[in-house]
Amino acid sequence: MTITYAARSHPGLVRSINEDNLYLNGAHMDEQARKAPFAAAGEAALPCLFAVCDGMGGGADGEWASLTAAAALKDAQAAISSAGPKQCAAAVNGYVTMVNDILCDAMREKNARMGTTLALVLVSKEGIFPFTAGDSRIYAMQDGELRLLSEDHTMAMQKVKMGIFTEEQARADHDWHKLTRYLGIFPDEMQIEAEAFTQLLLQEGMRLLLCSDGLTDLVTDDRIGELLRSGTPEQAVDALTQEAMQRGGKDNITCVVLELCPGVPGKIKRFLDRVLKKSNAQVKEMRA
Repeated sequence: MTITYAARSHPGLVRSINEDNLYLNGAHMDEQARKAPFAAAGEAALPCLFAVCDGMGGGADGEWASLTAAAALKDAQAAISSAGPKQCAAAVNGYVTMVNDILCDAMREKNARMGTTLALVLVSKEGIFPFTAGDSRIYAMQDGELRLLSEDHTMAMQKVKMGIFTEEQARADHDWHKLTRYLGIFPDEMQIEAEAFTQLLLQEGMRLLLCSDGLTDLVTDDRIGELLRSGTPEQAVDALTQEAMQRGGKDNITCVVLELCPGVPGKIKRFLDRVLKKSNAQVKEMRA
């Protein structure tokens, strides 16, 4: 089984700076790429790692925080991918601690707050392992049904869990964007770690969506499900991004769509086909 993926990141219609970033199994947005709408697509063999990071702090601080988190995943990917199901959470939170320490050192030096959310998915032969810190979300589309895998770490969602609000009511609450967990928290404030959610088994045709709240603040889950079902992963991320833009685009918008496909990645398959073709030609020459 392999992964076909597509990603889009857009500053939206209100903000001039894109404080979001993403990680696509070894690649992320650099400072130059963030100055314009970003698009990428490709294939990946298992195990593979994807993430969305939504920076906080305003301007260059939020931008730097999410860039730091995305860039650090390249160094951490091998440890996370090879950890195995029982050690996966420890490997992810080793990375989280490292990034949090970097951000805390920068905040002390600048005397300013900054941070970033994290929505991370490891896809391996053992299954799908979702982790989040903050309000960037992870969804799964299985057999045509959309399922939210993650839980928003906000004060408003705590009120929903307590039965004080419905989620619809919570969206209008002043605590909707007040995060209770993210990267960029000093040790004396609380112990920071990413929350591990239920492991999923691999299923051909399943789609995963990782996204920042620039999408989910404006587009309902029902509409997200409709758009995620249709077309290729590239068409789906285009449609999701455009939907958020049409509804005001008030925040940065980042979407990553993954589709689980049978077989080996196209690039590897084409290479193997060339090798096989060359081998067959050599056999024919020997027989001649």
